[in-house]
Amino acid sequence: MQWRCSGEAVERYWRSRSSARHELARCMQRSLAAMHRAIAIVAITTASLAFVSSAAATEPAIPEGTATQDPVSSGTQELDGQGTFGSAAEKPEEAGDALEWDLSFGALIATGNARLRSLNGGTNFLLRRGRHQLSASLLGNYGQAAPDPNPDTSLELTVGNVQGRARYDLFLSDHWSLFGMVTARHDPFQFLDLRLNVDPGAAWYVVNTPKERIVLEAGYDFQYDVRNDEAVVRDDAGMEVLDADGAVMPLPGTRVTHAVRLAGSYANTLNEAVTFRTNLEYLQSVQEALRWRLNWDVGVAATLYKSLALATTFTLRIDNDPLPGVRSVDTVTAVSLVYRFF
Repeated sequence: MQWRCSGEAVERYWRSRSSARHELARCMQRSLAAMHRAIAIVAITTASLAFVSSAAATEPAIPEGTATQDPVSSGTQELDGQGTFGSAAEKPEEAGDALEWDLSFGALIATGNARLRSLNGGTNFLLRRGRHQLSASLLGNYGQAAPDPNPDTSLELTVGNVQGRARYDLFLSDHWSLFGMVTARHDPFQFLDLRLNVDPGAAWYVVNTPKERIVLEAGYDFQYDVRNDEAVVRDDAGMEVLDADGAVMPLPGTRVTHAVRLAGSYANTLNEAVTFRTNLEYLQSVQEALRWRLNWDVGVAATLYKSLALATTFTLRIDNDPLPGVRSVDTVTAVSLVYRFF
């Protein structure tokens, strides 16, 4: 761009200094104004191009993940389908892969006037791939106690059982799933070498949020008992009944029970470190009206440090048709340390 005055204006300046001086001044003002406008346009255009280029080159910030990991296992020392609650699998809000494994351990030792030793432990494993989930558990309880304070009296076995479970879940939607569960139990104090349960069924997730979960289950229970040599005919006092030859009368070595299974569970994450759970299960035989079982479990797990937690559980088992000499009500209270590997 050129900013100059015409030759005619200069000529008039020499002819008439006064009039030409004013003309020249007006011409210079117009030239300076045009130059200022050009500079302003260039500056605004440059700034706009720089802003657009900067905005196009900057990527939006990606929000951080919000997925949380549940506290470690509740530490229960009783398994589903073995006279205890049938807990539903935990369906996440968004189906995703998962791999979990934990170990639990608890002990009680007393000496002096009261002598006893008690141990409990277990492990839980979970593998989830999309809509498919596989879980497995293995638990054991062992205890010895002295029947009297005499230090020479040896300890006697008072508790001893081993339990195992495997469960498969197929999640059909956010609120429905199908499952199949197999459990096994060895418990000499119930006169059982083996109690095998097979439980297919369906689960309805009434409430399923990261903080709270309510699940209802319904299905079929097949139970197969293999009894040990202690399973004999007894009187109301628990004494063995002898036949005419003075020999004990053994009960049948096996028993099969077909039952309807109804269960419900509730879980609440009270805060980031504490979880409350309770479960209720009812099994009604379709063969004998008086043969039913009711099982209730409640527990609290508190994370102590990262993957280490303290778990306290209470279990109530009611068997309305136990073997002769076996009580119908059992309770188990356990305090365990639980460590979650992943």
